[in-house]
Amino acid sequence: MSLEGARNRSGGNAGLVLLGLGLYTVMMAYLLRIPCRVPDWHMAEQVPQLCATVIGTGDLGVHSTDVANGFFTGGPTGDQPVLVGMITTIIGWFASNLSSLMGLDVGQGFYLDLSLVLLALVWLAIVAVVSSLSGNRRTDALVMALAPVIVLVGFQSWDLWAVLFMMLALLGYVRGNPALAGIMVGFGASVAFFPVVVLVAILIMAARHRFLKDIVSALLCAVIAWALINGTYMITSWDRWRAQFGDMVRSDTERSSLWNVWTSVVEPRTGTSLGDGGQYVLLSMVLGLVFVLLVALLSKREPSVVQVTFLLLALYILLAKEYSLNYVVWLVPLVILCRRNWIEFGLWQVVEMLYWATVVLPSSAWPTLPWIEEFGWSAQDLLAVVRYLFLIYLVVAVVVDMFRGRKAAALGASAVQ
Repeated sequence: MSLEGARNRSGGNAGLVLLGLGLYTVMMAYLLRIPCRVPDWHMAEQVPQLCATVIGTGDLGVHSTDVANGFFTGGPTGDQPVLVGMITTIIGWFASNLSSLMGLDVGQGFYLDLSLVLLALVWLAIVAVVSSLSGNRRTDALVMALAPVIVLVGFQSWDLWAVLFMMLALLGYVRGNPALAGIMVGFGASVAFFPVVVLVAILIMAARHRFLKDIVSALLCAVIAWALINGTYMITSWDRWRAQFGDMVRSDTERSSLWNVWTSVVEPRTGTSLGDGGQYVLLSMVLGLVFVLLVALLSKREPSVVQVTFLLLALYILLAKEYSLNYVVWLVPLVILCRRNWIEFGLWQVVEMLYWATVVLPSSAWPTLPWIEEFGWSAQDLLAVVRYLFLIYLVVAVVVDMFRGRKAAALGASAVQ
């Protein structure tokens, strides 16, 4: 067998292993929530956080037989991001017509299963994109394919769609196609707002090179793609679209936010109050953006766009008014590409798994920790602090990597370490 043939065979075997691990994660996520779909077990009442999902059967247009019904206006229920509404409308139309053609009595669970199958394919596509970005080290994608956080919360929302578009935007940019990157950002921003950080990363890279053609091309294509998807909804139902857009970019302070961690942990000891934190959020994010810009400009060697994107997104999460577990889903592919340290990635996932357990399980099931309860803390308070510290560590580690000239992955012609 020739050397080229051996490499092709090895690559094919690695691809099959990658597919198998991705499917394993999907199946584990499905099995974890089977009890939620057994009505007699009443799991939704006993463990509501385990069964919580925005992908409900009501979202899928059970009675919709017209593909145009809700296609441009947030889905059959009119309360979804526009691109998600397009997807769920097509799912409902397909399932309804399949039922009519085959004479099947399709229940609402079938619609839910179709949407979850699509999410499973999206996860496999994310794994494939990470494998492509990781260059010769495809084992990084193998590790990411087993990420426990994806099992726990990845299939409870539509965020995986936005993650896929974000990673496709990064792939397009490092392959020298900023226009494609912009189109992917436009698609991603029609699901969730966070893929816009890729545009900011491209702007920072353009500032380093003093070459603005890339950001102009990416921004123009992003605006066009976003407008094509959202335009009809904006024109026909402006108030509803504006309300959905506001919900997408606005969040309320939750217990897991940095500001509430300060309120529950630091303020009782020091007496230093930050109020609700709202007055500090915008200022802190502007300072965070300036920090990333300075790091990218002052680093000796050219940083990678993946590293810059991770820093922007991680600082946004650290400084935002909440740090939900869904945000961890956003970071999973970026962390594995930036750090390429399996042990570190595994420890981070363990911390998030433990925090998830305190969110899902009632407080009576949390472990008793007398040594922290003396200070008025709970196990969840402790883990909330640990997960913030771990994310801060990852940010510092990536900054150090950038100053040392360590690349995140095979990112174009200049990405050789």
